[in-house]
Amino acid sequence: MSEARGPVYVERMSVLFRVQHMLLMVSLLVLAVTGFALMFHDNWLAAAVIRLEGGMLYRGIIHRSAAVFLMAQLVYHAFYMLFSREGKRELREVWLTRRDFDDFLQAMRFNLGMDSEYPRFGRYGYKEKFQYWGATTGVFLISVTGIILWAETFSMKYLPKVVLDLTLIVHGYQGLLAFVILLFWHLYIVHLHPSVFPMNRAWLTGKVDAEWLREEHPAEYEKLKGEGVI
Repeated sequence: MSEARGPVYVERMSVLFRVQHMLLMVSLLVLAVTGFALMFHDNWLAAAVIRLEGGMLYRGIIHRSAAVFLMAQLVYHAFYMLFSREGKRELREVWLTRRDFDDFLQAMRFNLGMDSEYPRFGRYGYKEKFQYWGATTGVFLISVTGIILWAETFSMKYLPKVVLDLTLIVHGYQGLLAFVILLFWHLYIVHLHPSVFPMNRAWLTGKVDAEWLREEHPAEYEKLKGEGVI
Protein backbone atom coordinates (compact mmCIF):
# COMPACT_ATOMS: atom_id res chain seq x y z
CA MET A 1 0.00 0.00 0.00
CA SER A 2 1.41 3.38 -0.98
CA GLU A 3 1.69 6.08 1.65
CA ALA A 4 -0.78 8.94 1.47
CA ARG A 5 0.84 12.06 0.15
CA GLY A 6 0.61 15.10 2.40
CA PRO A 7 -0.31 18.60 1.26
CA VAL A 8 2.08 20.29 -1.17
CA TYR A 9 2.68 23.99 -0.66
CA VAL A 10 3.71 26.56 -3.23
CA GLU A 11 5.23 29.98 -2.57
CA ARG A 12 2.69 32.69 -3.35
CA MET A 13 4.21 35.74 -1.64
CA SER A 14 7.92 36.33 -1.15
CA VAL A 15 9.32 37.71 2.10
CA LEU A 16 9.66 41.21 0.61
CA PHE A 17 6.07 41.18 -0.61
CA ARG A 18 4.85 40.04 2.79
CA VAL A 19 6.79 42.80 4.53
CA GLN A 20 5.39 45.40 2.13
CA HIS A 21 1.88 44.04 2.63
CA MET A 22 2.20 44.15 6.42
CA LEU A 23 3.59 47.71 6.46
CA LEU A 24 0.86 48.87 4.08
CA MET A 25 -1.83 47.31 6.25
CA VAL A 26 -0.53 48.97 9.42
CA SER A 27 -0.07 52.42 7.88
CA LEU A 28 -3.50 52.39 6.20
CA LEU A 29 -5.19 51.36 9.44
CA VAL A 30 -3.47 54.18 11.35
CA LEU A 31 -4.40 56.68 8.64
CA ALA A 32 -7.99 55.46 8.58
CA VAL A 33 -8.45 55.74 12.36
CA THR A 34 -6.81 59.17 12.65
CA GLY A 35 -8.35 60.48 9.44
CA PHE A 36 -11.92 59.40 10.12
CA ALA A 37 -11.65 60.80 13.64
CA LEU A 38 -11.18 64.23 12.07
CA MET A 39 -13.59 63.71 9.17
CA PHE A 40 -16.41 62.74 11.54
CA HIS A 41 -15.25 64.82 14.52
CA ASP A 42 -18.79 65.67 15.61
CA ASN A 43 -19.52 61.99 16.26
CA TRP A 44 -19.14 60.81 19.87
CA LEU A 45 -16.99 57.84 18.85
CA ALA A 46 -14.65 60.06 16.83
CA ALA A 47 -14.36 62.46 19.75
CA ALA A 48 -13.44 59.53 22.02
CA VAL A 49 -10.81 58.33 19.53
CA ILE A 50 -9.29 61.82 19.34
CA ARG A 51 -9.05 61.88 23.14
CA LEU A 52 -7.30 58.52 23.08
CA GLU A 53 -4.86 59.89 20.50
CA GLY A 54 -3.94 62.72 22.86
CA GLY A 55 -6.06 65.46 21.32
CA MET A 56 -6.08 67.17 17.93
CA LEU A 57 -2.38 68.07 18.00
CA TYR A 58 -1.15 64.53 18.55
CA ARG A 59 -3.79 63.14 16.18
CA GLY A 60 -2.29 65.34 13.46
CA ILE A 61 1.25 64.24 14.28
CA ILE A 62 0.28 60.57 14.17
CA HIS A 63 -1.66 61.02 10.93
CA ARG A 64 1.13 62.89 9.15
CA SER A 65 3.79 60.46 10.37
CA ALA A 66 1.78 57.55 8.99
CA ALA A 67 1.27 59.52 5.76
CA VAL A 68 5.03 60.02 5.29
CA PHE A 69 5.52 56.31 5.98
CA LEU A 70 2.86 55.42 3.40
CA MET A 71 4.38 57.69 0.74
CA ALA A 72 7.81 56.19 1.39
CA GLN A 73 6.29 52.75 0.84
CA LEU A 74 4.69 53.92 -2.41
CA VAL A 75 8.02 55.22 -3.74
CA TYR A 76 9.85 52.06 -2.65
CA HIS A 77 7.20 49.82 -4.19
CA ALA A 78 7.39 51.72 -7.51
CA PHE A 79 11.16 51.27 -7.69
CA TYR A 80 10.82 47.66 -6.58
CA MET A 81 8.29 46.81 -9.28
CA LEU A 82 10.12 48.69 -12.03
CA PHE A 83 13.74 47.77 -11.37
CA SER A 84 14.08 44.57 -9.32
CA ARG A 85 14.03 41.16 -11.01
CA GLU A 86 11.19 39.86 -8.85
CA GLY A 87 9.26 43.13 -9.16
CA LYS A 88 9.47 43.13 -12.96
CA ARG A 89 8.15 39.56 -13.03
CA GLU A 90 5.27 40.47 -10.74
CA LEU A 91 4.50 43.60 -12.75
CA ARG A 92 4.14 41.52 -15.91
CA GLU A 93 1.81 39.15 -14.08
CA VAL A 94 -0.38 41.85 -12.52
CA TRP A 95 -0.58 44.05 -15.64
CA LEU A 96 -4.15 44.51 -16.86
CA THR A 97 -4.89 43.09 -20.30
CA ARG A 98 -7.91 42.67 -22.52
CA ARG A 99 -8.27 39.12 -21.27
CA ASP A 100 -8.94 40.32 -17.71
CA PHE A 101 -12.01 42.24 -18.85
CA ASP A 102 -13.09 39.24 -20.94
CA ASP A 103 -12.64 37.02 -17.85
CA PHE A 104 -14.74 39.45 -15.81
CA LEU A 105 -17.58 39.26 -18.34
CA GLN A 106 -17.27 35.47 -18.55
CA ALA A 107 -17.44 35.20 -14.76
CA MET A 108 -20.57 37.35 -14.76
CA ARG A 109 -22.15 35.13 -17.41
CA PHE A 110 -21.17 32.02 -15.43
CA ASN A 111 -22.69 33.38 -12.22
CA LEU A 112 -25.91 34.21 -14.09
CA GLY A 113 -26.09 30.72 -15.60
CA MET A 114 -25.35 32.01 -19.12
CA ASP A 115 -21.99 30.24 -19.48
CA SER A 116 -20.92 26.73 -18.50
CA GLU A 117 -17.23 27.48 -17.86
CA TYR A 118 -15.59 29.73 -15.28
CA PRO A 119 -12.45 31.65 -16.36
CA ARG A 120 -9.14 29.82 -15.94
CA PHE A 121 -6.90 32.25 -14.09
CA GLY A 122 -3.12 32.40 -14.17
CA ARG A 123 -1.07 33.73 -11.28
CA TYR A 124 -3.48 36.64 -10.84
CA GLY A 125 -7.08 36.88 -11.96
CA TYR A 126 -9.08 40.00 -12.63
CA LYS A 127 -10.08 40.26 -8.95
CA GLU A 128 -6.50 40.50 -7.73
CA LYS A 129 -5.51 42.85 -10.55
CA PHE A 130 -8.47 45.19 -10.00
CA GLN A 131 -7.66 45.30 -6.29
CA TYR A 132 -3.96 45.95 -6.89
CA TRP A 133 -4.41 48.79 -9.37
CA GLY A 134 -7.33 50.22 -7.43
CA ALA A 135 -5.28 50.28 -4.24
CA THR A 136 -2.23 51.72 -6.02
CA THR A 137 -4.27 54.48 -7.64
CA GLY A 138 -6.04 55.19 -4.36
CA VAL A 139 -2.80 55.46 -2.37
CA PHE A 140 -1.36 57.78 -5.03
CA LEU A 141 -4.42 60.06 -4.92
CA ILE A 142 -4.46 60.09 -1.13
CA SER A 143 -0.76 60.99 -1.11
CA VAL A 144 -1.03 63.83 -3.63
CA THR A 145 -4.12 65.37 -2.06
CA GLY A 146 -2.63 64.90 1.40
CA ILE A 147 0.49 66.85 0.42
CA ILE A 148 -1.66 69.69 -0.94
CA LEU A 149 -3.66 69.84 2.30
CA TRP A 150 -0.54 69.57 4.43
CA ALA A 151 1.13 72.49 2.62
CA GLU A 152 -1.87 74.64 3.53
CA THR A 153 -0.17 78.05 3.32
CA PHE A 154 1.45 77.33 -0.04
CA SER A 155 -1.74 75.77 -1.45
CA MET A 156 -3.96 78.67 -0.37
CA LYS A 157 -1.52 81.13 -1.93
CA TYR A 158 -1.12 79.47 -5.34
CA LEU A 159 -4.18 77.29 -5.89
CA PRO A 160 -7.81 78.34 -6.53
CA LYS A 161 -10.24 77.67 -3.69
CA VAL A 162 -12.21 75.27 -5.86
CA VAL A 163 -9.09 73.09 -6.18
CA LEU A 164 -8.65 73.05 -2.42
CA ASP A 165 -12.31 72.17 -1.92
CA LEU A 166 -12.06 69.31 -4.42
CA THR A 167 -8.81 68.15 -2.85
CA LEU A 168 -10.45 67.95 0.57
CA ILE A 169 -13.36 65.95 -0.84
CA VAL A 170 -11.15 63.57 -2.84
CA HIS A 171 -8.77 63.02 0.08
CA GLY A 172 -11.52 62.22 2.56
CA TYR A 173 -13.77 60.09 0.39
CA GLN A 174 -10.95 58.31 -1.43
CA GLY A 175 -9.70 57.26 1.98
CA LEU A 176 -13.19 56.10 2.93
CA LEU A 177 -13.55 54.20 -0.35
CA ALA A 178 -10.18 52.51 0.06
CA PHE A 179 -11.04 51.51 3.62
CA VAL A 180 -14.43 50.06 2.66
CA ILE A 181 -12.97 48.12 -0.29
CA LEU A 182 -10.14 46.73 1.80
CA LEU A 183 -12.38 45.91 4.75
CA PHE A 184 -15.15 44.19 2.82
CA TRP A 185 -14.08 43.13 -0.70
CA HIS A 186 -10.43 42.29 -0.03
CA LEU A 187 -11.15 40.70 3.34
CA TYR A 188 -13.88 38.51 1.84
CA ILE A 189 -11.95 37.43 -1.24
CA VAL A 190 -8.69 36.73 0.59
CA HIS A 191 -9.90 35.35 3.93
CA LEU A 192 -13.64 34.77 4.17
CA HIS A 193 -14.24 33.08 0.81
CA PRO A 194 -15.33 29.43 1.32
CA SER A 195 -12.21 28.18 -0.47
CA VAL A 196 -9.89 29.67 2.20
CA PHE A 197 -12.10 30.31 5.25
CA PRO A 198 -11.25 31.23 7.96
CA MET A 199 -8.03 32.67 6.54
CA ASN A 200 -5.59 32.44 3.65
CA ARG A 201 -2.26 32.19 5.46
CA ALA A 202 -0.15 33.28 2.49
CA TRP A 203 0.22 36.77 3.95
CA LEU A 204 1.95 35.15 6.95
CA THR A 205 3.75 32.11 5.53
CA GLY A 206 3.98 33.13 1.88
CA LYS A 207 2.69 29.70 0.81
CA VAL A 208 -0.59 28.21 -0.41
CA ASP A 209 -1.81 24.64 -0.79
CA ALA A 210 -1.20 23.36 -4.32
CA GLU A 211 -4.73 21.92 -4.34
CA TRP A 212 -6.15 25.40 -3.66
CA LEU A 213 -4.00 26.73 -6.50
CA ARG A 214 -5.34 24.04 -8.83
CA GLU A 215 -8.92 25.04 -8.02
CA GLU A 216 -8.54 28.82 -8.01
CA HIS A 217 -5.68 29.42 -10.46
CA PRO A 218 -5.60 26.36 -12.75
CA ALA A 219 -3.45 27.99 -15.46
CA GLU A 220 -0.78 28.88 -12.87
CA TYR A 221 -1.00 25.38 -11.39
CA GLU A 222 -0.44 23.75 -14.80
CA LYS A 223 2.47 26.09 -15.51
CA LEU A 224 4.20 25.23 -12.21
CA LYS A 225 3.50 21.54 -12.71
CA GLY A 226 5.07 21.67 -16.15
CA GLU A 227 8.14 23.34 -14.63
CA GLY A 228 8.40 20.59 -12.01
CA VAL A 229 7.67 22.93 -9.08
CA ILE A 230 4.66 20.88 -8.03
